[in-house]
Amino acid sequence: MKVKNADEFYKILERKAIYPVFQPIVNLQTGDVAGYEALSRIDRHDTTLMISDLFVIAEQVGCVWKLEKLCRNKALKAAANKPEHAKLFLNVDGNIIQDKSFIQGFTNRKAAKAGVPSCDIVFEITERSDIENYQILQQIMKHYADQGYEIALDDVGAGYSGLNRVVNTSPNYLKVDIELVRDIQKHKKKEIMMEFLLHYCNETGAILIAEGIETEAELECLCRLGVHYGQGYFLGRPDRTFKNVRNEAMLVLRRLNNKS
Repeated sequence: MKVKNADEFYKILERKAIYPVFQPIVNLQTGDVAGYEALSRIDRHDTTLMISDLFVIAEQVGCVWKLEKLCRNKALKAAANKPEHAKLFLNVDGNIIQDKSFIQGFTNRKAAKAGVPSCDIVFEITERSDIENYQILQQIMKHYADQGYEIALDDVGAGYSGLNRVVNTSPNYLKVDIELVRDIQKHKKKEIMMEFLLHYCNETGAILIAEGIETEAELECLCRLGVHYGQGYFLGRPDRTFKNVRNEAMLVLRRLNNKS
């Protein structure tokens, strides 16, 4: 069965037409940039495909690791210029360890070459595919944790990221899905759920990250609740350089910190 846009996918992969961008993850208590999530973009103007489309096609044609390896390699090379001690969040498909072409030790070699210590790297397990077998999820988390890397669970509260997935693992970070953050100040139930996740993180030693912050009102509500870290367009858009938080966001954080 022919996969739609497969030829275009192979061209992008062959030409390595991918480049990384980095979005700041901000400590909402101090306003400091705690880390950056590495995202990928397609480096071609003659395609209508998005990076998310590439991963869908990659899964259909059995090339997830090849694509992920390319994205990871590009991000690690660029991370040689990241601020010292800032965390680098790298997305990883939770089923990648079952890929026959998966290369163990790949990240170690590339990170060492770029001068990025393992303690600065956080593997962010994405929800591109369902992981019903928690033993597999635990296996990949152990695989990276044993090498000195930290682990984040992405999109908690969306798709297959149920509470079972959280309590059956021991991540260092929980990243709350954007739908729980959107207009949180207008919905008491969202606030209650955020407080529940925050309490869970406080009790287990994990760090809660609110994704998709796009307004001052959302940021103020999350700060009031005591959420640890935040990420989103209001704080800073993905960029090819390692930027700090936006001026207006910094002013909000300073104002809130001065009140506390």
